[in-house]
Amino acid sequence: MAYPEAIAHFPEGFQIAIRIIHNRIESGKNALIPIVGQTGSGKSLLAIQFMRGLYMYRYGKAPSDDYILRHIVFKAKDFMEEMNNPHLKKKENWSWDEAGVDIGHKEHATIKNRILGWLTQTFRNLQQVVFFTVPSISFLDASVRKLLHYYIETLSVNKRKKMTIAKPLQMQYNIRMDKIYYHNLTSKNKKGEIMEVHMIGVPKISDELEERYEEVKNKFTIDLNLRIQSLLTKIEVKENKQIKMKPLTERQEKILELLKSGMSVQKEIAKKLKTNGVTISQNLQRMRNKGVDVDKYLRKRGLLLNNHN
Repeated sequence: MAYPEAIAHFPEGFQIAIRIIHNRIESGKNALIPIVGQTGSGKSLLAIQFMRGLYMYRYGKAPSDDYILRHIVFKAKDFMEEMNNPHLKKKENWSWDEAGVDIGHKEHATIKNRILGWLTQTFRNLQQVVFFTVPSISFLDASVRKLLHYYIETLSVNKRKKMTIAKPLQMQYNIRMDKIYYHNLTSKNKKGEIMEVHMIGVPKISDELEERYEEVKNKFTIDLNLRIQSLLTKIEVKENKQIKMKPLTERQEKILELLKSGMSVQKEIAKKLKTNGVTISQNLQRMRNKGVDVDKYLRKRGLLLNNHN
């Protein structure tokens, strides 16, 4: 049973897209749908409105904001936990937000891609609708792309009408050609005529729901930034350990001794070692390349050597 009157206030193209996805689920299948677009193009809010529309079409009423927020995930681990939850109901709607961060095509995401590939091949009986928001479909591994059913690309945001303009397409994977084809969504009207959907307008969600979503998203972003910072620190420490400092030449050893003693003017060092400023400048740079922080001795005195002296 469906409630078309519950979504009658939405633009016609959006209604058709909702009905098509709903009918796929009713046929006993799942629906895996990437939503792609540039940063700030409304991908996440569009996914949320799709979730609301599908719920309204199925149950005849709008879902609570709490329901929507419970069905937004950001990590592969969290998504797996939801799909393996023994209390998971069939025909639920999900948004895997910023999926490219967790299941990108780069080498470090290989394991997560394999997990997702395995999951999408085995959870058809759960009849779930999952939206993936990514900047580009290339952020999803090729093996995952072959399992997707629809594709939605955000084109623009009409702030005056408070609406996101998007292009929905049906994805078809040809096994023999090993190629994905994209087709416009089609639907029959009351006269039995075939209608093609080229673009859809998706109304903006409520300000309150958007604010609550942004709170959840900000927490994920902060946690992600901290993880990245921790990772970069570990990489830097590892690289520093791998650097083997090359031994200094006899002249460089003498330059270092003079720096430590407080001599910080390049001409004075050159005079002390009976050479010229260019030679001292070249040796200072070589010492830096070898990992010697010669500048720290200069900073202590508020001076930096001018390599062109």
